Amino acid sequence: MTNPVDVIAAALLVAYTLFRIARPIEKQANGRSAQLQIWAELALCVVALSISGAWRSPFVLIPIPAVMLAGYGWGYRQGIAAAAVTAGSLTVVDVLATSGSRSVAQGAQAALMLGLCASIGAFTRSLFLDEEAQHRRDQDQITRMSTANDLLSALHEVVQTLPDSLDLGEVVASTQRRLREHFDYTSATFIIRDGTTDLWRVELAEGVRLETVIAEKDLPSSAIEALACQDTLRSGDLAGDDLEGFAPGTGSVLAAPLRARNTVVGLVEIEHREPNRFSADDAEMLIGMSGPLALAVDNAMWFGRLRTLGAEAERARIARDLHDRLAQSLAYVSFELERLAKTYVDDSDLDTDLDALHDVVRGVVVELRETLYQLRADVTDSLELEKVARAYLQRFQDRTGIACTLTARARGRRLPIQVEQEVWRILQEALTNVERHADARRVWVSWTTSADRASLEVRDDGRGFRPSTVDDERYGLTGMRERAAAIGAQLSIDSQPDFGTRILVELEVPR
Repeated sequence: MTNPVDVIAAALLVAYTLFRIARPIEKQANGRSAQLQIWAELALCVVALSISGAWRSPFVLIPIPAVMLAGYGWGYRQGIAAAAVTAGSLTVVDVLATSGSRSVAQGAQAALMLGLCASIGAFTRSLFLDEEAQHRRDQDQITRMSTANDLLSALHEVVQTLPDSLDLGEVVASTQRRLREHFDYTSATFIIRDGTTDLWRVELAEGVRLETVIAEKDLPSSAIEALACQDTLRSGDLAGDDLEGFAPGTGSVLAAPLRARNTVVGLVEIEHREPNRFSADDAEMLIGMSGPLALAVDNAMWFGRLRTLGAEAERARIARDLHDRLAQSLAYVSFELERLAKTYVDDSDLDTDLDALHDVVRGVVVELRETLYQLRADVTDSLELEKVARAYLQRFQDRTGIACTLTARARGRRLPIQVEQEVWRILQEALTNVERHADARRVWVSWTTSADRASLEVRDDGRGFRPSTVDDERYGLTGMRERAAAIGAQLSIDSQPDFGTRILVELEVPR
């Protein structure tokens, strides 16, 4: 290669190659900078080839890496465009230099070659994107399995430490017995924090009358002071300390917060009418009890969440049994009643009785089919919450006459299936309450997801109620709170008589 022009072209390409070794092209987030760099590289190749003979240049294969990189970075369209522009530019230069038709044929062959190289790069990109998508799906599955494993590991550690019981009621009964054995008191209170609201559930109220749930702002000052303590609160003179207890006329108090996994899960407080009834030894004894008791409470609460999450399989089994046994049996009875009614057409009294019985059976069949639909309607891999809710609300509206409006705004990625299933069951329970108790004309449902938050809102214009005065079991509120707690969500219920009800579920989107 003695031609000075070839030497110049070679020097230009070698210098650019060394530069790219030191500063490789990086695909930026917006892609603009990398695209400009690739087009600049192709322009340099065209210049080098143009001054060294175009298609007769010894460097004719130099544009191939840049064309393949364009296809790999931005797909078929960008890669083929880069190949076409490069081949076209060199063909024009060659035609102007030689004025021969052979240059056009060479340009077509080169364009085909470069186009194939660009297609190879784009195909490699599609394989990479498919593999990346599969990797993300695998990572999501691993994350869900890791979460379940962490939960099981935590439960295992708790059971190893305190293997007595997994039932919260038994834990409370055992705590009451231990308090009676070791302390002299006139009243004892054991409250558990509801992880979905700012309420405290009263699990034990001995010697004092309390509501089933207490808002945190309504706790007595002794309990609020105790929750801020690291160990125990001991006061021998509540009046002098400007404190009040759960029981009126309390003179002295001993209270300990229950902490598990760096979180307050409950509070135990014992009180006496007389002042100075609890000693430092009593305080040490309560401290010793509070650690294992906090673990027991946390253990029982996690077990309850697992039991809630595991109820879906039992729900599906019940639906199958109802369909396979009861539904078919009722259908058979209905057919037999129709047959008997046609057989005994001359007996008007029997005919009337059979018609009435047939109406009852038909009503039971309709109710059973609706129950089966509610049991089977569920979120799956192919059916996300919005689609299931939309179909369910339409059926709910047709059946009850209550106008339903669904607003869905999905801006982030889909939540894990287990999380959406629990949110869906909360929505079902809320709609059941609207149908049975609200006497509403309209219900509004809103489902919103973003990159880091998700929320479900169910609002109606019904009669409303006072949440502190209703039976949680009757209205299904306990089940809704348990489901919300199982997925780490916050559940709030806002309702007043004659002003409708608003149920809001908020949670962070798992990463």
